[in-house]
Amino acid sequence: MGRSLIFQEGKCIEGDYYIVAVYDDPATCTISFSAYELENDCTYTYPLTYSQFDALFQYDSELMNPSNQDGRFHWVIERLDFVQDKRGQKVLCLGEEATAEVDDEGDLVQEKPKATSAVPANVGGKIDGATRAKLLKELDTQDDAKLHAALVKSEGARKRFIAELHAKRNLEQLKASQRLQKADEDREARLARLELIKKQQHQRAEAHKAAEEAKKSTMAQLEVLMKQKEAQAIRRLIQEKDAQDRGMGREKDAARQRRKMQERSAAEVWAIEEERALQLARKRDEQVEKRKALFLKKNRHIAEILREEKMREREYQVRLREEKDLIIQEVWKTKAQERVAHEEKQREFERLEEIREKVTVEREKRRAMDELKQITAIRKHAEEEKEATVKRREKLRKEYLLDLKVQASNRAQTAREQARRNERREQKIQEREEARLRRFRESQFMDTMRATRSTFKPDEGLEEGNEGRMQTTQMGSTGKDEGRKTVEADERRKRQAERDEKLKREEEKKGKMQQLSGKNPNLAELSRIKEWRAEDEAKKKMLEDARLKRELEREQALRDLNEAAAKREEVWNRLEVTRKEREDERQINRQKAVIERIKNMPVGGGLPNVLVY
Repeated sequence: MGRSLIFQEGKCIEGDYYIVAVYDDPATCTISFSAYELENDCTYTYPLTYSQFDALFQYDSELMNPSNQDGRFHWVIERLDFVQDKRGQKVLCLGEEATAEVDDEGDLVQEKPKATSAVPANVGGKIDGATRAKLLKELDTQDDAKLHAALVKSEGARKRFIAELHAKRNLEQLKASQRLQKADEDREARLARLELIKKQQHQRAEAHKAAEEAKKSTMAQLEVLMKQKEAQAIRRLIQEKDAQDRGMGREKDAARQRRKMQERSAAEVWAIEEERALQLARKRDEQVEKRKALFLKKNRHIAEILREEKMREREYQVRLREEKDLIIQEVWKTKAQERVAHEEKQREFERLEEIREKVTVEREKRRAMDELKQITAIRKHAEEEKEATVKRREKLRKEYLLDLKVQASNRAQTAREQARRNERREQKIQEREEARLRRFRESQFMDTMRATRSTFKPDEGLEEGNEGRMQTTQMGSTGKDEGRKTVEADERRKRQAERDEKLKREEEKKGKMQQLSGKNPNLAELSRIKEWRAEDEAKKKMLEDARLKRELEREQALRDLNEAAAKREEVWNRLEVTRKEREDERQINRQKAVIERIKNMPVGGGLPNVLVY
């Protein structure tokens, strides 16, 4: 069992806004306070066990009751604060006193700064990048309820959270509008300072122009004086030349005068050259100053053009900002309408989804009942077929056993008759053998008696007769067995010869009778009856095989139908589990993708395009 959201509240800590969510984990007996930072999507967690959480309120009469959970959670959230650990990272902790929230309303309206003569760094009414990013971040009115709708489950907590979120959003919008107003006031102050700087520059230009004119007049006077001095030096040289040409008498004076003149002329020439160099330097400086003045004039002209362009750009930005404000209002109005329409559409979709789910469940139930009825009918039909087949086979088995019994009885009767005949035959043979032996003994006895009567006397004959009878008796007893064997063999040979002769005569007689009478119709009828019986047996066997084949095919079809129904039901059950798993997996992936996309959205991504500079 995982964590469950039981409470949620917004809080401002050190000027940053957080959404503090309370999670309950019964598996670990832990209550976790998670602070979600709206600026950078970071989450900080402060866990408490049940015993630690109850120990916080053991001396508080109002919060001692465990049923007052919302009050307890609010008490803990008020005292949440951040500290730094050993690695310098922020860690959520619980303070002893309630954390004071930063009030930015006092900083929204400030006094208008006084204009100074110094030129500011950012001229033209623009704001720096950090301030613009902060303003854009504060103007980001993205719907936070949509981002955290999955986290808010409690109806009361959700309503409180939405109310606080709307209040904070209105406050942020008010702060942003006041910051924009402050930026406009700063821009007007900078424009006033620019006007003052322009006036000061104009005054400095006038003073510089007067100084330049005075300097020019002074330089003109110096040039006139230099020209006069050069003319005097030239006249003096001409006079000395004339004096030298007129008087050649005074050589020493002339030489001395020449030396003096040379020295004087060298000094004057050096002075003149030095004066010329100074004049050239002054002229060069004058030209440089003129060039600088020209550059300054050009720069001022360009600055004036740029100022006019910036003023026009500023007016255009002001007009554009007003249009943006109107567009933002329209966009937010449209977004609100779209959000309401989307929520209505979502509710309608959920309602239809419930209806579709009910219809699907009913359809599945009906299909299951139809399948059950069909399977029951198939099983009943299969049982009836099986019962009929068992009865038919039992009947066939009984008939077959009865036929076997009749055949066995007939065979037993035939065997008994044959045994009786064999017994009678053996008895007849035994009687005939005994009669033959008796006749043989009598004939031998008679032959012996005749011989004794003719050759011996009466006394001797009597004695000899007795001896002969004794001998005959002995011979008869000894030769009885041998004679019996010989006579029996002879008799058998005779009987066999007689039988063979008799069979031969009968065969010859039959052949002659057939030749005389033609073909025997009884034989033809017997052969025809035999063939008819064979065909009848073959036909019966074929019909029995065909019927057995049909029954086997019907049983196989029923088995295949039952197996197909069982396989279809098994496949449906297996695929239904897979479908449900895939549907759950797709739902989880969609939720993860939405959460990941929202987390990866850049700051200010919810602003309309008109707000992007």
